[in-house]
Amino acid sequence: MSDFSRFIGEIWHPIWVIWLTVIYWPIHSVLGWLMSLLSGNPVAEAIGPFGVAIVLLTIFIKLIISPIFQYQLTTSRRVQAEQRRIAPQLSALRKKYKKDPQRLNQETMALYKEHNINPLAQMSGCLPALIQSPILIALFYVIRDAHQTLHIHDFHFLGIVLDKTALQPGQFVALAILLPILAGLTTFVQTKMMTQPGQVQDPTQAAMTQNMTLIMPVFIGFISINFQTALALYWVVSNLFSIGQQYFITGWGSLSLPPGLRRGKAA
Repeated sequence: MSDFSRFIGEIWHPIWVIWLTVIYWPIHSVLGWLMSLLSGNPVAEAIGPFGVAIVLLTIFIKLIISPIFQYQLTTSRRVQAEQRRIAPQLSALRKKYKKDPQRLNQETMALYKEHNINPLAQMSGCLPALIQSPILIALFYVIRDAHQTLHIHDFHFLGIVLDKTALQPGQFVALAILLPILAGLTTFVQTKMMTQPGQVQDPTQAAMTQNMTLIMPVFIGFISINFQTALALYWVVSNLFSIGQQYFITGWGSLSLPPGLRRGKAA
């Protein structure tokens, strides 16, 4: 083993131990407990006990991390409100320095600093995905090893086999593909809700927000269709939970809805 490999191993080992202790084993234990709790329940058996356990596990995880998500939402909303307040000043700066992009950037950053605005705050829309990445990895390994470690032999849920990918043989393909589509669609809805209508952004920030709104749903959909459908089920339930939480804090944001469904939010 080279010195570099040994160095990487020394760095990675404590991270791996923390991940196992804090995330993998708790998920493994809670999922096993839920399966034993649902065993013999006629409703759960008819739907698919493993899928019901995944849904309940997702809600449990979301309840634990919801304070972080709520802090992110309230911070993002405060920044958006502050940006609307300084919109006239930003507009004046763009007119004054339209031929001097470097000076415009300096003055814009100075204005943001004066009003305690983080111009990258809107990129926090990808924070839920980043926070849940270690959870998804742990869930992947728990599902992969469930035959041996949890002694689960029935992975069906509403006709979907949750330990297979959406396109593997043996799936009810139409329903199995629906989960990755819903994972991408709910991700799009959530990211659109992060940006408030009429929000003022400089061109660079607007481009970053637009890219995040388009790239994240495609990425989540791609991941969901190429890994076990249990992960897609987790992501759909997780997104629906977050959308509900986000609605009560920020409203529908810049998501286009029929007038009868839209509810305004004061800044």
